[in-house]
Amino acid sequence: MKSVHAPKSLAVVLFTFLLVATSLLSGCKKDNVDDINTNASLTYPIVDTYQGLTYDNLTQITPPTEGEAYYGQDAQYTGNSPSYTDNGDGAITDNVTNLTWTQSVSTFAMSWADASSYCDTLTTGGYSDWRLPTVKELWSIRDFSMGWPWVNTDYFYLVGDGSELAMHHSWTATRYLVESEYQNEQVMGEPSFIVNDWTGHIKAMSGNRFVRAVRGTETYGFNDFVDNNDGTVTDNATGLMWSQDDSGEGFLWEDALAYAENATLYGYDDWRLPNIKELQSIADYSGVFPSMNTTFFNLTELTNIKGQVDYPFYWSSTSNPLEGSDEVVDGGTVYAWFLAAGYNTDPDGNDLHGSGSICFGPKSEEYFSELNPEIHRYNYVRLVRSGDVAETPDGNPNCINLDRVVVFPDGDIGGGGGNGGGPDFTSGVEYLATIGITVTAEELESIVGGPPTPTASELVANFASNDIVITEEQAQTLLDILNLE
Repeated sequence: MKSVHAPKSLAVVLFTFLLVATSLLSGCKKDNVDDINTNASLTYPIVDTYQGLTYDNLTQITPPTEGEAYYGQDAQYTGNSPSYTDNGDGAITDNVTNLTWTQSVSTFAMSWADASSYCDTLTTGGYSDWRLPTVKELWSIRDFSMGWPWVNTDYFYLVGDGSELAMHHSWTATRYLVESEYQNEQVMGEPSFIVNDWTGHIKAMSGNRFVRAVRGTETYGFNDFVDNNDGTVTDNATGLMWSQDDSGEGFLWEDALAYAENATLYGYDDWRLPNIKELQSIADYSGVFPSMNTTFFNLTELTNIKGQVDYPFYWSSTSNPLEGSDEVVDGGTVYAWFLAAGYNTDPDGNDLHGSGSICFGPKSEEYFSELNPEIHRYNYVRLVRSGDVAETPDGNPNCINLDRVVVFPDGDIGGGGGNGGGPDFTSGVEYLATIGITVTAEELESIVGGPPTPTASELVANFASNDIVITEEQAQTLLDILNLE
């Protein structure tokens, strides 16, 4: 079991921040259903990122005032505050989206093909209608207050052996259907989108991943776009209004914020740079390319290193904060989050993470060349306005939980990196040898089967079908050794 504590240096940063903040608004309230600012008519309410601190290209800063550099970032606009109810039975209800989640992920990684069966057999909380979440549903519970991991660990538990933090991937039901003749090996085969609890990304991948199941309405995440015939598009599902055209040119992050704040277009002067949850809400994961509905949105056409028609990365106003990165300085990092509307390529130009993926990249030239030469430094802007969003110029440092402890109960991430299968059957082979049963790891994996995990009595029957005698007590011991429940 591994625990990760928030860095003590953050306390100093937060204390300084509190001294200079003059007025705090209530944009980061939590756990009080009465405080939710949700329009009941919305079928796709965006849950706020819960980011309450402000940053420049490197460090945490005093919230800038209107007209100053870096004004208009995520913390300075606040939407529907996250609110969860722990049902006390292993299930968590999201009071904004009305979706119910399993508090824990599966104890081991599995293939996408097995993930639906795993959900079908779950009875957590007494419910039997669990399913794989879509990529937009799973993204809704991301928490950007501190990151690393990107969920509220008071409600959502993680699992793993603690050695591969970056491999805490959870499957979504959303297949990656965009094809390219140039593919990185991780998107070959039949990839689906994963959301990474530790690094936060959305990526298209194959292999074996964890599962966090969901139940409830299946209307969440579906857009209801209306072309206003004035250069704007309204999404009646989220309540947000978007610019139909993108910026037509790329910017560094600081300049992208200024471009949005200074925009006076289509009769409106209250445009802003969308946060990463707002931006992801207009991504189209149906297999179209680019991954945005081109009936309503116009995208600048680009050409990538392979000579393919490609499309921009779009900046969000959301920084990548605090712990977990080698580039942490005084509570901030050099990164901000973006959406890949086109291919998200590796240095050789091969589709690496998938069109529609979400990643973070350097905000400025200085850190671009040193850190991630394959990531675009000049990302484009898609403007947004309206919605259930209040301007909160002073942010809110109360979003930071200095007492947060992230615990990883024992589990199995699938043979290192989440790519190798469920439990490590070697330990089971070693146990069986002590009671006179000789099998290989491959044979044992076949006998155990699943998911779902067999009961001890079912496992006895599985062994019997292979002409091996084992008692129910021995079968239960084996399940315990394999960390299967």
